[in-house]
Amino acid sequence: MLRRSALATLFAAPARWARAGAPRDLAPFFDGIHGAAVLLDAHTGRGIAAHAPDLAAGMPAPPGSTLKPFVLTALIEAGKLRPAEPWTCPGALTIAGRSFACSHPPVPAPLDVRTALAYSCNTYVAHFAARFGDGELALALARYGIEASLRPADTRLLALGEDGVQVTANGLAAAYRRLALRAARPVLAPILAGLEDAVEYGTAQRAAIPAVKVAGKTGSVVAPDGAHLAWFAGFAPSRAPSVILIVLVKGRSGGSDAAPVAGRILKEAL
Repeated sequence: MLRRSALATLFAAPARWARAGAPRDLAPFFDGIHGAAVLLDAHTGRGIAAHAPDLAAGMPAPPGSTLKPFVLTALIEAGKLRPAEPWTCPGALTIAGRSFACSHPPVPAPLDVRTALAYSCNTYVAHFAARFGDGELALALARYGIEASLRPADTRLLALGEDGVQVTANGLAAAYRRLALRAARPVLAPILAGLEDAVEYGTAQRAAIPAVKVAGKTGSVVAPDGAHLAWFAGFAPSRAPSVILIVLVKGRSGGSDAAPVAGRILKEAL
């Protein structure tokens, strides 16, 4: 996590850091919605613009489903999951007395990694996350700068971004930048395709912009203080990333509350 002094330096926005045509003030894109956003240059990792930078740096929250690309990547790279391995979503899912039932529409065919990401299928991720050994998922997440419990109460809850892990918007931006820089590797092709599909027809459709393919993921969580929070995390253009964007807002749906803010920012930035 960046210290406040480092954050102030990062987003001081001297002219040499600004992208031509990119917005420096993201507040107008929030339209009265309470939240924060971080827009990074994918190549340098430097800040292009931010909204509520203190909130972006200082409010850790469960990442929810924005963690799923990292979880599925770790499973694939460890040889624990084949990208085409099928799973028929039963819809219902209860872990430790909590319901994590899938909210996506019924899918007639079995899901694979790509479609599971597009639809943000909880049961798919939880089912295969049970293949991790003790501490394996936490070590995999650490490669992206995400700190997680080595011994979570339930690895499935960690995989769903619900327990044993919290991130700030800044931290998630850095993690998605690392993912974006690796996404061209053939082994990660289904992850990138799933993130593109999430924006094209899945949970993140409202982050789509004309003529540019976006890779994105949404998340909806309840913070430790009981607040409902909504995430969007992604990068664009998906096949040659130039910007990384994280949006965190108060709301109950990443798709309905955070993704539209992301779409407005990306349209202006690109």
